Amino acid sequence: MSSPKRDDTQKIENINTDSSSHASLAAGDAKVHISARTIIAVAAVCLIFSAQLLALVGAGLLARYMAKDLGAPTLSVWFSSCIVIVTLSTILPISQAADYWGRKYLILGTTAFGVVGSIMISRSQNIATAIAGFVVTGVALGCQSICYAIPSEVLHRKHRAHGQAAANVASGIGAVVGVLVGGALVRQNNEGWRIYWYLSMALFALGFIGVFFGYNPPKREEEVAYNSLEKIRRMDWVGSGLVATGLVLLVVALQYSGNPYPFVDGHVMGPFISGIVCLIGFGLWEWKGTSEGLLDHKLFGHRNFPLAVVGFFIEGVSFLTVSNYFAFEISFLKHVNTFNAGLPFAVLFLASMATAFACGFYTTWTRQIREPIVAGFLLLIVFAILMAFFKASLSMAHAYGYAVIGGGGLGFILNSVMVAAHMGTPADMISLSSGLATATRSLGGAIGLAINNAIFSNSLQKELSRKITAAVLPLGFNPRQLPALFGALASQNRAAVAAIPGMTPQIAGAAAGGLEEAYRLSFRKLWICCAAFSAAGALCSVFLKNPKAEFTEHIDAPVEVSVLQAQEEIEKKQGYRV
Repeated sequence: MSSPKRDDTQKIENINTDSSSHASLAAGDAKVHISARTIIAVAAVCLIFSAQLLALVGAGLLARYMAKDLGAPTLSVWFSSCIVIVTLSTILPISQAADYWGRKYLILGTTAFGVVGSIMISRSQNIATAIAGFVVTGVALGCQSICYAIPSEVLHRKHRAHGQAAANVASGIGAVVGVLVGGALVRQNNEGWRIYWYLSMALFALGFIGVFFGYNPPKREEEVAYNSLEKIRRMDWVGSGLVATGLVLLVVALQYSGNPYPFVDGHVMGPFISGIVCLIGFGLWEWKGTSEGLLDHKLFGHRNFPLAVVGFFIEGVSFLTVSNYFAFEISFLKHVNTFNAGLPFAVLFLASMATAFACGFYTTWTRQIREPIVAGFLLLIVFAILMAFFKASLSMAHAYGYAVIGGGGLGFILNSVMVAAHMGTPADMISLSSGLATATRSLGGAIGLAINNAIFSNSLQKELSRKITAAVLPLGFNPRQLPALFGALASQNRAAVAAIPGMTPQIAGAAAGGLEEAYRLSFRKLWICCAAFSAAGALCSVFLKNPKAEFTEHIDAPVEVSVLQAQEEIEKKQGYRV
């Protein structure tokens, strides 16, 4: 192993990431002051977050319009799934590589894929090209962990909550813009989704430019301590291969389950079992095969990190339930278009942004992370219970009110759980800890989506026949025409319903009422599941420890050379190890 090289042109010592510096510059000591360059760096990273959320929201919100327009309506679920699959397979190796090759160029490289992928989607003329575009776009989300790490490591440790609040507010802005613009574009023109992806391309390009000019940190110790061959050797290729293969196979199996194959079918069981075997192999490798891989053993020196990872998983399950079914339920039960159904969804993100902003100040002032996380999961429980009883007779005001509660819960959780993960790991592992946290969140979302799809499909299949039959047979409808009625209602084809022999306006109205009740009961089961997961999250969060001693004036990875030099001078004078 070669010793660290000195670069005289930098006029600085390389950033020291020794975890023993965590106690440096206690809250009451003299502090170094950051300048506009640091704020610009954080803002540039926030642009990336906005672009990523805009793409992620579009993949779900516009999926039905895109798939129908491209002639394959049954494949709409794969748009979001492709992004999740690619993110899961790239995020961990990118997180580890960022410590050896630096953050900047990995962010730029992955973001460039977002530009290309958005163009591919916007110009697609068939479903294969669109899916390929989503695969390429998914690479852009592989840098999420680095983007979460930067606001934490370039600001004072006591202000990490502010940095994460900025990241979550930026994500919320991207989501709100996506919901409103996406809904408006397809409101009058079903092909308006193409314009949406031009907007996505522009935002990714803007984020690329922002990071290129706005984030120029000095090299870290690991970047200059090893040559390229040594860096390649230090990467955990075995772990990366096993976890990427395992997660991809598992997600593919879960997506196939019920869409269109039953769980016991070979198309599901084959990749499912193979994925589980790969993940077991990954766990054994990280446990016995290496101590410095993706699951570096030093990450688990404090209980907060594994608890934070569990929190991310559960939040991922809950968020995907909200993301995929909240606006859908409002649209179906209230008979409103995508734009109007998306307004409460936008309010949910606005509430999340406001809560994250307030939570940043609360955490900085009190140095508490446990209480906001517990409160967030409790709010999600309340939100899920309220949505379980949502029905057509309730006004839209109820939907807006529920959105505020759900958004508040998400804002509390996301802001504080990342701070908990970062505070519970060594300073030189912030990127890797972020990668594990965000990968776990994506996995939770994928598993949650599969669970939700199974619950919803199975419930709807049972309730449709039961409720519609009970509604129309007492009115004299011919039982032999029930299959035709079920098919016409399922496709929401009013002309087909009216063309069924023996159909009258009264019977059609009763059938529509039965359909609505079947959907309402199926939605209810989803929210009960969401409440159960949120309760588990609240229980786990109770065991978090508030790391008050970690909220210091120290900056782990200053962007500015002058800040790094000033911090080293202060810590030397005060006798801290640097």
